[in-house]
Amino acid sequence: MARNGAEIRRVSRPFMQADDRRAWIEFGATFLLFLLALITALNAIGTWLILIPAVLLTTATALRIYMIQHDCLHRAFFSTDRMNDILGTLISPIAMTPYQATRYIHNQHHAHVADLDRRDTFEIYVMTVKEWQEASWFRRLWYRAYRSPITLILVGPFVFWVILRRFPLAALKTGLGELLLHNVLFFLFNLAIWAYAGWAGIAVWYAAVYIACAGGALIPYCVHNFENVHWGVKPGLDFETAALEGSSVLDWGPLADLVTMNIAYHDLHHLYAKIPGYKLKAAHQALEDAGLIQSEKIGFIDSLKCLRWKLYDEDALKMVPFPRGPVAATTPAE
Repeated sequence: MARNGAEIRRVSRPFMQADDRRAWIEFGATFLLFLLALITALNAIGTWLILIPAVLLTTATALRIYMIQHDCLHRAFFSTDRMNDILGTLISPIAMTPYQATRYIHNQHHAHVADLDRRDTFEIYVMTVKEWQEASWFRRLWYRAYRSPITLILVGPFVFWVILRRFPLAALKTGLGELLLHNVLFFLFNLAIWAYAGWAGIAVWYAAVYIACAGGALIPYCVHNFENVHWGVKPGLDFETAALEGSSVLDWGPLADLVTMNIAYHDLHHLYAKIPGYKLKAAHQALEDAGLIQSEKIGFIDSLKCLRWKLYDEDALKMVPFPRGPVAATTPAE
């Protein structure tokens, strides 16, 4: 698809400047609402009519804090690297993510978006049809289990963020000191909840974490695992095509945009990660109004349907389901 890259950059450039006043308002409002929701939930243990909405609000605001940290990872939330790094580290216990190690991992992901040779940098691994045809029965069984919604949505994300994120291997490159600091802050945050509300309070917090993990896991899945996603290999794969056709836009409505700080506009985010989340939707709209981008937009119901896409067909240039029989593995299931 032909694009005017220079014009896309010209229209996008004004949105790439962080607004520190706006950033503090975004963070301050989110953090205060998070504290209010969490304290309300901890005080409402046993009173379900108050507890359930308070837990859901805790979930939504914790997820938004995670998205604020994500902006800090790109050093896009504030105008200075120092402020991004400080805030990204301090909110890491709520985001359940050590800052520097995750920054390294996530930058690798952005550098290799849509690159079949670097699928190791993606949150969710994708196997090609050819690889499936050549795979042993054991590898096929493993991949079926891995790509199950039970693994990818219901179990895996919670295990990943609660357990595996405590000791990411990337910390060996980015520094064990920062990882230690994160885990100390993580322990103190959990200790504070326990001291305030006991084990019931811990259960309430991790109920909110579980919902955030399960709901949040749909986002990285659907923005890179939709039917017409573009995958390629370098040098034929150029970065602009990889970003704009290797990512989708999740059209889940204004409330979802608010909670996720517009991360759903993922194609533009991959093209220009320096656009802070609080400007991303407006930037995307400006590019659409100028006719410069035509995004693949996926509604919420269609996002759930994306779970059927399991393999990338390099001949058909799209995602396909698992084949139903031992033959004709390239033929999509009905």
